[in-house]
Amino acid sequence: MSRAVGPRVKGVTVPKPQWSDFGNIWKTVREVDVNAIRHEAERDATVVCVGQTAGLWWMDHFLREGPNRYPLGPDQLALVPLAEASVYLDLVRAAEVLIVALDAAAPLDTDELAGLQILSTAARPKQVVMVFSEAAGAPTPWPASLDWGSATRVDPQSPGAAATVCGAVLSALPREARLAAARRLPGLRPWFSARLTSEVSMSNAAFALASGVPSMVPILGIPISAADTVILTKNQALMVYRLALACGAPPDFRRRMIEITPVVGGAVVWRQIAGALVGLVPGYGIVPKTAVAFGGTYVVGLAATRWYETGLLTDAERKRIVAEATAKARDTATAMVVQARAAGDKAGAQAQGTREKVTGAAAAARAQAAKATAQARDAAQRLRQGSKKVVRRKPPAVTDVASEADVAAEKPAD
Repeated sequence: MSRAVGPRVKGVTVPKPQWSDFGNIWKTVREVDVNAIRHEAERDATVVCVGQTAGLWWMDHFLREGPNRYPLGPDQLALVPLAEASVYLDLVRAAEVLIVALDAAAPLDTDELAGLQILSTAARPKQVVMVFSEAAGAPTPWPASLDWGSATRVDPQSPGAAATVCGAVLSALPREARLAAARRLPGLRPWFSARLTSEVSMSNAAFALASGVPSMVPILGIPISAADTVILTKNQALMVYRLALACGAPPDFRRRMIEITPVVGGAVVWRQIAGALVGLVPGYGIVPKTAVAFGGTYVVGLAATRWYETGLLTDAERKRIVAEATAKARDTATAMVVQARAAGDKAGAQAQGTREKVTGAAAAARAQAAKATAQARDAAQRLRQGSKKVVRRKPPAVTDVASEADVAAEKPAD
């Protein structure tokens, strides 16, 4: 079977990358050092939750309940009654994040107030205060050691409760600890995966916009830069590996890539996303190029997440993913191009202003130099004219001195 070819560069025919050909993709990613990602996923990520009974129960529910396809090992979530906070201060100090979980319906007793006071003066990591309540406003009494404005109030029965709780915990965690926390706490996985997919999709779209990469999808028949393809493919491969580890998959990079390729690397997916996005602007302008970079990465992220969460990706789910990616890619790419053009116009205006300033300064310098030259010329002219008026003193005549001597010699002596 003949292989499609791309444009000729200085007499050399450059083959088009085939996304459905895993062998070529593997060549671009097998040299990536994934040990750092594996170590990041396997590091300690202790989350300590101190609170009232109902608050601890809800935090346990939201953080531990989630997609769990693979065997789950022991996590590092510590649930500590608020009244016993003083006993676990060493654990609190070593944690990546401290969660204070309160129940607005249960007033704090004396021991719990004392526990809050101890926490407020102890060394501790970044703190998240969760208040579970169906009513608005601060519970009574509210301890002075806690800032109500910084607390997150959530109705635990509301549809968005999990997103609120897990989103707040993820944001409070150090970035380097989020992958490990998601790997051990299934409740964090959907929100970690969604954030990672969006971040990498935006990164690839920004790269495509900045570098002018024609397209990620060779099926469109658009020439593609091999160097850009390598970068975008590696970004996607590393994203997929992080998603697999976050979902609890074994950390065998090659196996993860082999098993996911038929799911996210098939030509059908790329035809769907490309066909939906390429018609945005006639002539394959920069908007479709950026949109395909975003949409293609977004499809890979969502499909990989679904696969590692459930081990199943139906045709209906695939179509839903492509539709969601298409809508997001269209809006995101258009906004990015508008922002880029606005930034370019601003930079151009600044450059024009700088150029005008430089031109004005050069003109002023030339005028100053011309003035100095004229002054020097006038001074030289005055000097020449003054030299003509100098009167030289006439020296004594030699002949007159000689005649007086002769007269004296001729005079007869007395």
